[in-house]
Amino acid sequence: MSEETLLDRLRASLTPASQPLDRMQPDPLDEAKVRASVSEVARSRVSAVLRQLRAARGLSYDAIRERTGLSQQLLYDVEYGDRRLTLDELMLLAGCYGVSADDVLGIDLVAARISADVDTDYRRLPG
Repeated sequence: MSEETLLDRLRASLTPASQPLDRMQPDPLDEAKVRASVSEVARSRVSAVLRQLRAARGLSYDAIRERTGLSQQLLYDVEYGDRRLTLDELMLLAGCYGVSADDVLGIDLVAARISADVDTDYRRLPG
């Protein structure tokens, strides 16, 4: 699911039913708050999942460092929400824990891509 689609859905759920979405002008300040909130929730979820996976497998930061080459400080910072992962780092950690990146993120990346493609195609239609 694209970020815009998620934001559109959040906005729609907060819009009074009597006010059509096409007439609603989003407040840029509210938009920034929504984006920040979505980002914080996503980061917290990923951090919690990574902490749980490491604990469930009984692995130390040192063991993960040896398997992935990622520093212990990076691992700690990611698990406690002080740092975001790159895609490469996410893939390394997911592989180390024996799960997919989809599992860590809590989404189906293939379905999200299809949804984003459909949404993009729909926006290109005339009228």
